[in-house]
Amino acid sequence: MTRRFAGALAMLLTAALAVAPTTVAPTAVAQDAPDAPAPGMVLELRALGSYTAAQVDGAVGGRFRSDGETPPRAATAVDAYLLRYTTTGPDGGPALAQAQLFVPRAASDDALLAFAPGSTGSDPSCSPTNVRLRGGSVETYGASALAYAGQGLPTVLPDYLGATEPGSIQPYFVAMAEATVVLDALRAAARVLADLAPDVVVADAFVAGFSQGGHAALATADRAATYAPDVPLAGAVGFGPSGDLDTLFRSFHFTAPWVVRAYEATYPGQVDRAEVLVAAYADALDADARRLCVLGAQNRYPADPAFLYTPAFYAALVGGTLAEDFPAWRALFDANDTGVRPHGLPVAIFQGVDDPVAPLASQDVLVERLCELGSPVRYANYLRTRHETRYIGFRDALGWMRALAADQPPVDDCPEVAPR
Repeated sequence: MTRRFAGALAMLLTAALAVAPTTVAPTAVAQDAPDAPAPGMVLELRALGSYTAAQVDGAVGGRFRSDGETPPRAATAVDAYLLRYTTTGPDGGPALAQAQLFVPRAASDDALLAFAPGSTGSDPSCSPTNVRLRGGSVETYGASALAYAGQGLPTVLPDYLGATEPGSIQPYFVAMAEATVVLDALRAAARVLADLAPDVVVADAFVAGFSQGGHAALATADRAATYAPDVPLAGAVGFGPSGDLDTLFRSFHFTAPWVVRAYEATYPGQVDRAEVLVAAYADALDADARRLCVLGAQNRYPADPAFLYTPAFYAALVGGTLAEDFPAWRALFDANDTGVRPHGLPVAIFQGVDDPVAPLASQDVLVERLCELGSPVRYANYLRTRHETRYIGFRDALGWMRALAADQPPVDDCPEVAPR
């Protein structure tokens, strides 16, 4: 694949940094600003630290070992940066976003990876970058991005929208908002690389993600051609991806209240939390979303989803009658499902056979749909893991991306996927 989008962007980076503030606090740029920057422009670049190859191994190795995998050995030192950039909000107006950028000292790939994190929390304080800024070290998703950069692949780890301003609402599982923040992270990171590492030519871009991040990766593939045709997206990777809202609400209902809150804010006047959540949880939703990150939500909400949802909504959810009984919710679920457009991009799905969050049966349906829409799909099922496939699938994912970047034909398991 020979498309390139670094090149002259170094001049754009220089211009953007010349006018950039040293800090960026608001989450939105005034929509009527006549000179509002285009999406993907760099507003701030700040060094966060450097890692020798041995330090990369120290930061990521324990996570691989605890999951039963032999850790990869880093091939290069890595420099880490805070990156703030422009993007597009769910209302179509300009917005601000932030990411961590991991730049290998010796890049071995003419490619760029965006790694979308799994669910961390609705409140900005839970985002991977803000956790790092408070604590000074990478958390689990930063470690994943660092592992790829340690192999020579430049990697950007975007926060979801809303992370730059305290008290804001993440548009949680809003597919368009996930896609724009990822695609503009790729744009901004390419601009930075053109300045910091001019020997790296970004000929191919990839997006990968775990759980919610898998939803974001597939949402990005669905929308890349229309939102960011300049981004040379070559493939999408999902590690236990949460592809559809029905499955999320049934199988990992602990984060469903965040969806409810986000959809009320994103689609004002269309839906009502009281239709979905029992009164005790509906009334406390705003306070809970501000104080609970993902582990707190799992402790806060009942293990049985029947006690979280109203009886009518729960009956419709499990009975498959949302379209008849809650048509507004059905329409929003459908609008934010992923893997629904015939983009034809190669996709890799790394799935645990006993995954309780994104069950195998739901992934079978997703993969079949992707195949029918024309994507060659690498579909790896693992017996020795459940939802967490980032580690067991690391080498396979890296090899899959590198093969595509080398213009090798994509692995296609679609002929073996039995129609349901």
